[in-house]
Amino acid sequence: MIDKKYSPRTTRENEEQHMKLMEKLQAKHDKLFEKIIFAQREDRQEIAQLHAFELFAVRERINAQKHMYLKLKWKMY
Repeated sequence: MIDKKYSPRTTRENEEQHMKLMEKLQAKHDKLFEKIIFAQREDRQEIAQLHAFELFAVRERINAQKHMYLKLKWKMY
């Protein structure tokens, strides 16, 4: 019997995990973008700027995740 906790992940499991994470990050990105727009409409620039900083962090995480996924994919071949 193989213990799943210590067995290496398959390519399919990695891809599924990557897709779930990317969907969560994209949803967070979209919500923050909407918050920025609503804050700007209400002329609340300070709040819009705070959300923009968070949005920047989410975009960095998305780019890092894409890079890590591609790096793993190239290692397998």
